[in-house]
Amino acid sequence: MKPTVPLAVILTICLTALLSNTSFSQISIQSTKGYAVNVNIQPEEIVYKGKKCTYGYNYNIRFSYTVTFTGNNAPKSLYTLQGTISNKAVSHFFQLKKKPASGTETTQSNVWRGVSDCETATVTSMDLSTVNIEIEGEGISARTVSYPLVIALPVKLVSFSAELNQPSVKLKWTTATETNNDFFSIQRSTDENQWTVIKKVKGAGNSNNLVSYEAYDDAPVTGISYYRLAQTDLDGTSSYSEIKVVKNVTNGKGVSIYPVPTTGNTINFAGITDYKNNNLTLRNAGGNLLFSTTLSKASVELPSLATGVYFVRVINKVSGEATNLRFVKI
Repeated sequence: MKPTVPLAVILTICLTALLSNTSFSQISIQSTKGYAVNVNIQPEEIVYKGKKCTYGYNYNIRFSYTVTFTGNNAPKSLYTLQGTISNKAVSHFFQLKKKPASGTETTQSNVWRGVSDCETATVTSMDLSTVNIEIEGEGISARTVSYPLVIALPVKLVSFSAELNQPSVKLKWTTATETNNDFFSIQRSTDENQWTVIKKVKGAGNSNNLVSYEAYDDAPVTGISYYRLAQTDLDGTSSYSEIKVVKNVTNGKGVSIYPVPTTGNTINFAGITDYKNNNLTLRNAGGNLLFSTTLSKASVELPSLATGVYFVRVINKVSGEATNLRFVKI
């Protein structure tokens, strides 16, 4: 189900082909100082020069962006904030303001494309799939964080929410229009990389009226969970919504670690009684596995770690319950 969007080509010094599909990527980087940097990238237009592209053309991507700082101790400015929008073949470089801001920018790489499709090219046909953010600031060591560029729902989605409603997570969404919509899938993740379908809901097919939906995750995991909505057309094409975060720690008996932050490499646990039935994994901010073990006592000595933010996952082998925790080395 693809929306019909007229393609506007302005024959001036710079011709701009409007994308028939838009996409977005929300990136959040946590500082050890207590604040987080949130970056939203949304490609909007393909920009190229000239009136014809018989043999190909050079082009850039115009995109809108929003940069916000949340949490405590946020600085006035970062040291570095730039990145690329890329696929397997090319990367489009861009720079952002190093402080909270929003607006529109254009990539600066002027990439060559040897195809004469300048008037019909879209984000999908360019196969742009990844946003890479290069960042450095107070409490944020120099790094590159990569996130998938997600195609937005072709149905007009008015709202999507995920809220803890013990003992379940309640998910609600509303559409304004639907065309050839087969069904929705509720997907859950504990790391924003691996997603599991927990429920499917039949779509309205075709509709020009407000349609409200509701579903429940009856077995939510303890700790932080991420939810997104996948929409599938009658032809099998799927697209995805923004991601919602749910924190399930309301019973006060969840697993926790301390001290956080710390200068050492030792994790101490609270909330665990059957240590041998729990497995632990440690990953860095890029999602790479650094360490894994089965617990035997209330503390674990980790390998020597550099300063930064790490993610600890504890899985109870009996119940299957997973807890995701943040470990900060300073």
